[in-house]
Amino acid sequence: LAHTWQPEVCMFESRQLLLSAALAASVALLLDRWLRRRGRGTGKDALARELARLEARAEAVREALAGLDEPPQREVRIWMDGAFDMMHYGHANAFRKGRALGTHLIVGVNDDESILRCKGAPPLMNDEERLAMVQACKFVDEVVPKVPYIMSPEYLRWAIETYRIDYVVHGDDPCIVDGRDVYESARALGKYRTIPRTEGVSTTEIVGRGLAETVERR
Repeated sequence: LAHTWQPEVCMFESRQLLLSAALAASVALLLDRWLRRRGRGTGKDALARELARLEARAEAVREALAGLDEPPQREVRIWMDGAFDMMHYGHANAFRKGRALGTHLIVGVNDDESILRCKGAPPLMNDEERLAMVQACKFVDEVVPKVPYIMSPEYLRWAIETYRIDYVVHGDDPCIVDGRDVYESARALGKYRTIPRTEGVSTTEIVGRGLAETVERR
């Protein structure tokens, strides 16, 4: 069979041969200098130790060079958004799972007015408090304030371009307002991904628990 010439392979092999030759020459030069300083009558054990030291140094150089050949990891930017009122471990777990889908997590925090408009009640914690809570989470790389509860196609395109978003991520529970999917624009763009929701905890449940405890104490 005829051999097909592949320039990338030939260049890589030539580079490796040159590097090996350079390493061998360096080891030989160092050995020669060492022998000249100490005289040719140096004991075999000392020479073996010096050779082992030089081989270890050469191996470290090889490992460093091998690392240069590895392609850099491509950044994958993840977007998550929400109210994050009374932030709890379910939110933190969602950030952890979302961050695991990429390399950089951007979290948009809904503003008070859009939450009131879409949910019919204001959040218990204001904009600044909720922003501070999200920023404190170690899985979050970047926070965007005053994100609308429902992102219009125009806002979503702006966010994608501005923050170089690869995927929009949300829990696998439905997020419906006025009969419409909040993330339909992201779905239409093919950028929507889901993560498993953390069961057994929600802001509503925590607030209800607090109210029940207050009533019982009275």
